[in-house]
Amino acid sequence: MSKSIKSLIDEYARWLRDGISVVQVGDAYEVTTPFLDRHNDHIQIYVKQEANRTLLSDDGYVISDLRQSGCTLDSEHRKRLLASVLNGFGVHRDGDELLAVSHNGDFPQRKHALIQAMLAVGDLFATAQSHVKSLFLEDVAAYLESIGAPAFPDFQLIGKSGFQHKFDFALPKSAKAPERLIRAVNRPNKDTALLVIAAWNDVRASRAADSQMYTMLNDSESRVPGEVVDALTQYDIVAVPWSQRMDHQDKLAA
Repeated sequence: MSKSIKSLIDEYARWLRDGISVVQVGDAYEVTTPFLDRHNDHIQIYVKQEANRTLLSDDGYVISDLRQSGCTLDSEHRKRLLASVLNGFGVHRDGDELLAVSHNGDFPQRKHALIQAMLAVGDLFATAQSHVKSLFLEDVAAYLESIGAPAFPDFQLIGKSGFQHKFDFALPKSAKAPERLIRAVNRPNKDTALLVIAAWNDVRASRAADSQMYTMLNDSESRVPGEVVDALTQYDIVAVPWSQRMDHQDKLAA
């Protein structure tokens, strides 16, 4: 790699630290992060300290925003899909709010988990208007099944940092191929690429030396930015635009 893992983590930590601001709002604190949602607005969470715990919330933003965009979560299928995504990050839903609870000094991990859940839910359902027949994650799952790839969904790993990272699919090592981790990215951009890079570099030291990381990039409506592909490739991540998925079927099905 042209950059060391330590250099990447240092860059990531500096970007996080410099991009955070905090304002007190009543008995809670509004934390503005450097992460951008699908409207290119900075993601905000709300932190309230209680006697024996710290409560972190999106204040109902993500689900309310999806509803206003025409995406409802009323069907049993979408409720199950939402619950699966949230469970993967240890986040729960209370009405429209997405909530995480911190105990015993795990605030950084819980904050990280809530932000990842907010991004994942927004990304997953962003295109789920009435005319869209399926969600991108479902398309990726169907593709893997169609080529006979033995995929395990919702694969979770603890990284060197102690943070938990969720990968959409894992393909086990076989006689012909190493272990492969996969993330489906519905909206490929700088922020989503950075999250994939940070997650991969945080967990790769604990995996076999030949383990591989794949990203399935949705280019159904717009071309994947070249800088996204370049950034992923720089960190040994195989970037697969959705329109080129069949070029990779032999390696994924092995």
